[in-house]
Amino acid sequence: MKKILKLSLVLCFVLADEFFEPKTSIGGYGEMHWDMTEDSNTNLDFHRFILYFKHQFSPEWSMMSEVEIEHNMVGSEASLGYGDDNTYNKKYKGGYVAMEQAHLNYWNGNWGFQGGVLLIPSGIINEYHEPPTFMSVERPEYNKYVIPTTWFDNGFAFYGAMGDFNWKVAMTGDMDGDKIDDGIRSARRKGHYSRTDSWTKTIQGSWTGMEGLKVGGSITMNDAPTSEVEASDEETINTWEYDEISDQWINVATVIPAVEAVAAGTIGVNLTEFNATYSANNIYARMEYGMIDYTNGPTNNNNILLKSTSGYYLDLGYNIADLVGCDDSDLYLWTRMSSFNKNDDDIETENNISLFGVTYKPLNNVSFKFEMGTHEKWDSDTGAMKENDVMRMGIGYMF
Repeated sequence: MKKILKLSLVLCFVLADEFFEPKTSIGGYGEMHWDMTEDSNTNLDFHRFILYFKHQFSPEWSMMSEVEIEHNMVGSEASLGYGDDNTYNKKYKGGYVAMEQAHLNYWNGNWGFQGGVLLIPSGIINEYHEPPTFMSVERPEYNKYVIPTTWFDNGFAFYGAMGDFNWKVAMTGDMDGDKIDDGIRSARRKGHYSRTDSWTKTIQGSWTGMEGLKVGGSITMNDAPTSEVEASDEETINTWEYDEISDQWINVATVIPAVEAVAAGTIGVNLTEFNATYSANNIYARMEYGMIDYTNGPTNNNNILLKSTSGYYLDLGYNIADLVGCDDSDLYLWTRMSSFNKNDDDIETENNISLFGVTYKPLNNVSFKFEMGTHEKWDSDTGAMKENDVMRMGIGYMF
C-alpha cells in the first residue's frame, strides 16, 4: 500500500508539470497630469505610458519586462537656431523610451533569482510606482533626488521569504561618478553600457507581520567610477547670435576657463532608507526617510562640497467613502509633509513641501487625484527661500 501511495504522489508531480501550459500576459499603467502651478504655466502632460509583458515558461520560471514611453512621443522637432555659419540647425527632443525591466525570474516558493534589467530594491516607490498605489498626482518630489525613480540597471538578484520577513540582495551596474553633482539622480546609467568596476550592492528587508502594515528598509553601496580629466588652457570661442532688439547678428565671445588635470577615481555612495506603510481600517499612512553619504564628493557651482543628501515624506489619509455613500469605491482625504536637501550643506538646494489632496478610486486600479499646497525652495532672484503655490489634477490606471 505504501508503494502505491508513493507511486501516486510521484505521478501527480510528473503529470502536473507535464500538463502545465506556458502563457503570456500583458499589463501596464499610465498617468496624465494637469499642473496648474506658476512655474509650469498650466502644463497638461500624459506623463507615462507603460506596457508590461510577462511569459510563464513553467511554474517556477518566467520572464518579466516593462517598456515605458514618457511625455506622449519621442523625436519631436525643435529649433536649435542658426549656427556660426548662418545655417539653420535642428535638434530632436521630446519624450523618452526605456526598458525599465527585462529579466528572467525563478521562484520556488521560498527563494528566487532574477537576472537582467532590474529595479533597484530601494525605497517604496521605485519598485511599486503604479499611479493607483500612491496618493499624490506626481510621485513624491523626494523620489527625484534622494531615491530617484525609476532607478534601474542591469544585474541580478536573489530574494526570499522567511515567515513574515522578506529579503532581497541585488548586484547591479555602477553609477556614473562624473555625473554626481548635487545628488545621484543624474548618475543613473539605466543599463546603457553599464560598468561593473564596483557593482551597486543593495540589501533590502521588510516585515509584514501585522495586518495592513509593512515596515522595511535597505542599504545601497557603490564606489562610482570617475573619468580622468586632462589639463587644458583657457580658450575663447566666438559664435554668432541673433539679437531681436537690435535686429542684428552679434558675435559673442565665450571664454572657457583652464582646467587642471584630475586623475580617475571613485566617489563613494552609501544610501540608507527606512519606510513604513499602514493601510487598514480606512486609515492610510506612509513614511519614508533616506540619507546618502558621499566619499570624495564633487563641488557644485558655489564651490560647496557634496557630503550628504537627506530627506523624508509623511502621508496621512482617511478613507471617507463609507461616510458619503460610496460603498463600492475609495475616497481618501490626505495630507503630505516633506522636506529634502540635495546637498545638506547648501541652503540653495533645500525643499519643503506641504500638500492637501483628494484621491478617488472608483475601482482599485483606477484613480482620480487633486492636490494643492505649497513648495518652498530657493529663489536666486531674491537670494532667499520662496514659497510657491501648488495645484495639480491627475488620472491614473494600472492593469
